[in-house]
Amino acid sequence: MGVLSMIPTFTIRPRDYVESHVTMRSPREFSRPDWSAGLALRASTEIAADRDAAVAERSALEAGRTDLMLTGTVDDVADLEHRIAVAKVRIDQAEMQHAAAVIAEAKAKADHEAEQTRRRALRKQAMKASAEVGRMANDYLAAAGKLVTLLGQIRERERLIAEANGNLPHDAEAVPPGEPFNGKAGTPSRHETTVEQIYSGMGDDRRPTYRKHPTTTFTPSVPEEPHKPLSARVYLPGLGRDAAPLWGVRYYVNGEPR
Repeated sequence: MGVLSMIPTFTIRPRDYVESHVTMRSPREFSRPDWSAGLALRASTEIAADRDAAVAERSALEAGRTDLMLTGTVDDVADLEHRIAVAKVRIDQAEMQHAAAVIAEAKAKADHEAEQTRRRALRKQAMKASAEVGRMANDYLAAAGKLVTLLGQIRERERLIAEANGNLPHDAEAVPPGEPFNGKAGTPSRHETTVEQIYSGMGDDRRPTYRKHPTTTFTPSVPEEPHKPLSARVYLPGLGRDAAPLWGVRYYVNGEPR
């Protein structure tokens, strides 16, 4: 986006519009017209061009005023005076709009330059960060290589533990995973019966009697969540779109990587 496209514009009214709204009346008789209807936005250069055209027109009209006073009718002179007044209004209006447009354009240009300065500084910082990320990516590959070796050693021992737990001797406890257990113990389903004493009336001895009302509650089982070994939980991506993972497999849940 260029600077000029960001600069505010102002309006200058066409000659026939001004002529239709300006009359030779006193200020008390003058009513403010609606200037906002059907007006196109103009830049300061266009306003200046219309101002210069109005100045030239007024000069030409005033130059012929003396001859018209000698040879013309009253209506001719009145019409000329009206045209001169309209040209004067156009000049005054253009001068005010041009001054406002120049100020607004200067502010817009300054704001644009300030924004560009901010963006250039931001990009400079980002370029430095990009270079740092490149160096850090190389550090990641070096660190990931060490982790891959360590994870391979951990996986060998995890397989040994799993094999031993699958072939335990009689009455032997399972071998712990070594790392903190991250699974969840399950619970079996169960039925619990409670007995409630319910009032059943008055006995022959005029004492309240009660009857037993058993209630059975069913609690469903909670499945066990097995321990997931460390080597199966780690994922180390390669660099680049088509690079193979350095370690592990990326899991997806509802289309989202996990």
